[in-house]
Parts: sequence; structure tokens; C-alpha cells
Amino acid sequence: MSKIDLHCHSTASDGTLKPRELVERAVELGLTHLALTDHDCVAGFAEAREAAASRLQVIPGAELSALWEGNQIHVVGLFIGLEHPELKTFLEGQLKLRIQRAEEIGSRLEKLGFADAYARTLSLSGSDTVVTRGNYARFIVAQGKAVTVDEAFNTYLKKGRKAYVRTQWPELGSVVEVILHSGGVPVLAHPLRYDLTNSKLRRLVQDFKSAGGRALEVASCQQRPCDREYLSRLAVQYELKASVGSDFHTPQQWRELGYNLDLPATVVPVWQCPEAAEYQFMTEESLEQ
Repeated sequence: MSKIDLHCHSTASDGTLKPRELVERAVELGLTHLALTDHDCVAGFAEAREAAASRLQVIPGAELSALWEGNQIHVVGLFIGLEHPELKTFLEGQLKLRIQRAEEIGSRLEKLGFADAYARTLSLSGSDTVVTRGNYARFIVAQGKAVTVDEAFNTYLKKGRKAYVRTQWPELGSVVEVILHSGGVPVLAHPLRYDLTNSKLRRLVQDFKSAGGRALEVASCQQRPCDREYLSRLAVQYELKASVGSDFHTPQQWRELGYNLDLPATVVPVWQCPEAAEYQFMTEESLEQ
């Protein structure tokens, strides 16, 4: 049977494990399939695939930033074609936006008393890292200005706080389109984290589906059963496949690779998409066929 996690991060973005370390952890935990989905980049995939060898199926992916009605939304692209020219050009643009945002956040943090915030965060995270808010959150914790990453976000980095920087990400439809053109499957990531009302969330899901979106991230680690059931109903209602993802960034008890990611029987898993065929998923559904 397959053990699957289709959303995680390495040091290529704001994770704390190098791609090869992430793979080793996944193998130790018994995973059979892992999608590396760093923020707006695919720089860690080659290292992860080499480390996996024949022990683990590493699926090419990325978590892409988008705007919808002024809200920052994340779309996970799974099974993407890494060499597709349109995708490569798109990721170059996202990299420029991320660097600009990181430098501006650093400038704002300096005004709040964090000396050389950008340079020191880059040094802490690794020179090959594209600095994200997650990297800054860990820097803030390291400076003793917050106890946890969540506290750092809530105090300095989230929307409405003094170090928050609004970024003009591409519109949602454009992000979905580039994933589709690369041969990938667009998945709406962690739908309940966007601080949207129920009616607005449903409008987001409808717009995502209308743009060509194919799946919702239904199962995540830190999730109430009622939330998983609600997302399952949305997936069925809007005829979207269901994905699973820990959104793993660093080893911790309740957000671990492959932890608590079972899908309800009412949904159709994203690995039943034709794009997933080459990755040799073996599940109860396939055994019954």
C-alpha cells in the first residue's frame, strides 16, 4: 500500500531540511510517494530525486503564490513538467517578486529594531534559500522576540502587521494556467487557512474550478475531523479531486511527513488523475479494480 504526502518544503524555500534529508526522513517514516512543493521554485527536486533512488517516488511540484480578490492564495502544482519553457519563465518572475518582498520585509524589520534582518536571515537559512516569511519567522524566534514561529507571524509578519508586505502576485487564473500548460495538476492548497467566510471560500473554489483547477487539498495533519469532512463535501460538490499534504517545514510532532492524511471514501484521490499514472501509486482503490 502507498503512503503519500503531496505537500512539503525543503531548504530550497522555507523548510529546515535539505532535500536529501527530507527524502531520508520520508523513507524512515515509510512513505512511498512524496511531492516536493517548495514556494515558487523547483530548485530542490534534482537533489531529492537523486537521494530517493528506487526507495521513494519523488513527484515534481511547487507551491505557487497567486492573488484572488486581493487575497494571497497558494496553488500546489503536482506532476509538473520542470523543463516546460512557460513554467521556467513563470518561476523566474516569481523569484524576482520573492527577492523584492524579502528585501522589503527586511527593511521593515530593521525599522522595528532587527539589525541587518535580511542578511542575517539569509545567513541563518542558507545562501541558496529564497527567503520567505517562514524564514523571517524563525529569525525572529532566534532573536528572542517571539517564542514560536506562529507568534512571530502574528506579531510581525501576517497581513496587517508592521513587517507585512503586500506583493502583486499573478492572478489565480494565470497560475492555474501555467500549471496546466506544463502538464501538471493544479491543487488549491490548505483552503481553510485564508481567513475567508464560508460563502467567500465557496466562491474561491468555484473560481478555481472555472479557471481549470483540478483538486482541493482535503487532508492535512493539524485538522479537525469536521474540517476534513467539510472539505470533502466541497470537493464532491465542485467535482474536484482530493489531495493530501502535511505542509511539512521542520520536524515537529503534529505536522510530520505522512501523518494523519487519510482521505474519506467519498472523494476521488488526485493520484487517480492521468498525470499520476507514471508514479506507480498502489492503493486500495487500484487493488479493487
